[in-house]
Amino acid sequence: MTEQTQVSTAEGSQGDAQKKENAQKQGSATDALQQKAKSLGIILLTSMPKNAVAEDVQLISEEVSHRYGIVTFFRDKKAGTLHTAMTDPQDLHSLNILRFLAQKEKLSIEVYLASDDVIEDLQKMYGGAEKAVESAVQSLEDEAEDFHAKKRKKGSPDLLSKENIQDAPVAKLVQVIIRHALDGGASDIHIEPIDNTYRVRFRVDGVLHASLTFPSEVGRAVTSRIKILATLKIDEKRKPQDGRFRVTEKGNAVDFRVSTLPVVEGEKIVMRVLEKDRQSFDLSKLGLMGSQYDAFMQHIRDPFGLILMTGPTGSGKSTTLYAFLSILNQEDGNIITLEDPVEYFIPGINQSQVKPEIGYNFASGLRSILRQDPDVIMVGEIRDGETAELAIHAALTGHLVFSTVHTNSAVGALPRLHDMGVEPFLIGSSVRIIAAQRLVRRICENCKQEQKIPHNMLAKVRELIANIPENEIEKYGLDLSGGLKFYKGGGCDECGGLGLKGRLAIYEVIPIDEKLEEVIVTENGDVLSLEKAVRENGVLTIKQDGILKVLLGRTTMSELERVTEGSMLVGGDTDEVNDKDFESV
Repeated sequence: MTEQTQVSTAEGSQGDAQKKENAQKQGSATDALQQKAKSLGIILLTSMPKNAVAEDVQLISEEVSHRYGIVTFFRDKKAGTLHTAMTDPQDLHSLNILRFLAQKEKLSIEVYLASDDVIEDLQKMYGGAEKAVESAVQSLEDEAEDFHAKKRKKGSPDLLSKENIQDAPVAKLVQVIIRHALDGGASDIHIEPIDNTYRVRFRVDGVLHASLTFPSEVGRAVTSRIKILATLKIDEKRKPQDGRFRVTEKGNAVDFRVSTLPVVEGEKIVMRVLEKDRQSFDLSKLGLMGSQYDAFMQHIRDPFGLILMTGPTGSGKSTTLYAFLSILNQEDGNIITLEDPVEYFIPGINQSQVKPEIGYNFASGLRSILRQDPDVIMVGEIRDGETAELAIHAALTGHLVFSTVHTNSAVGALPRLHDMGVEPFLIGSSVRIIAAQRLVRRICENCKQEQKIPHNMLAKVRELIANIPENEIEKYGLDLSGGLKFYKGGGCDECGGLGLKGRLAIYEVIPIDEKLEEVIVTENGDVLSLEKAVRENGVLTIKQDGILKVLLGRTTMSELERVTEGSMLVGGDTDEVNDKDFESV
């Protein structure tokens, strides 16, 4: 049995054991709730009640619901009862609230015991972010109006003070924005001034979605509130600032990386959501498959060498490197990272954040790291010749180095290093793997259905597949004997009608063997020569990897076209072509 098979078997056994343990815990919790419900003589809700009505949920405020774990979900007018779910039917505060509500609505209360998951599902019926924000904005405007009236009576200038503009309504508005970003699975929150208003957009699965707008004075208050949370200077609006803050949502700590930018109409804020529990560092879940997976698993265990990830900002390079480090994170090794900034904190790994303003950059940090007796080093990005040279020398002197380079293709990283002043013979002897990465959206499994594609696209797909070795197709677990099948999401409640949910990486992985090393040294980084040598080695292109994942039903042709070069369809997207132009396959 090979080491890779042993690792896979061990990891699979651990995963099965973990699933079994989680199932046992969940079963024990349900049993305890059932016993509690029986002792109280009430019904236990283990799933979302089908008769839940949004209007009835609104009978108590969202804030009270979250604080006491109460949700009213159905008003039975015939019976004169109000069905209410509770996490603790014996809590005196909760019972007093319900007595008051019963008197006000002239209804009797029928109590149900509910698990935390059911309560959370019911609380999602409080309405979308837009409605919640409108409520907070109205509250702020009402208080501002009262404040103006008081100022006019006193004969004072008609201006809002800094203290008033930072009061509860603004804090609630920020809280609402954050909560709905987390509920929607957003990776980034954009708050930006546009035409005397402020717009809020959430980036979900790599695509920005406009969600909310509010008046400019409220927008300025929101930006100030966020700057306070991130310990930034409120009065500094002329230059960019960076900060960070943490909130606890549903028992989980979530970090937000804040970046401000002066723009023509005010100040723009972008918050990166860093939710560790939601982030997966499992290579198979990220999308690494076939010979690409084999190549990485072989070389990330090398005692020394340089492994490079390439791709644009936001393509998941750091997440892939974190996955490698998580595999190597053992007590017998010293792993040190140098990042800008540290996005996810991983126990057992020494993570350091560069601070260029005090002279602590990648180059100076790398020099210091080499004096810390490291086995594995991760450098967030190679940006200049000095950092590149230090990383190369570290890789040649007994260290395994991971890093990223911003280039459009995997092969492009080699001439990029040469342009930075690194000699070709050093590149050839130190680099072990170069990989390019992009992110595509996954098809929603709940509404996946077969799709037809146009003739010209089908022909080009077949052309790309013809150049893929049969054993590689088998490694992907793909059976093409029944023809080529394509899929898309029809749209459902689970994916918000998009037909897409979650993301998947597609890769181009180039192991540097003796033949490629010779080309790097003799051709001095010539891109065309390198491309030719890579194709002769049978390396899958990023498009070919994407095609195989399309045929596996993981993503769509439209998504693949969105993130890769060289369109296979002239004249529009697959979703924009008439049925007569399609061929069933």
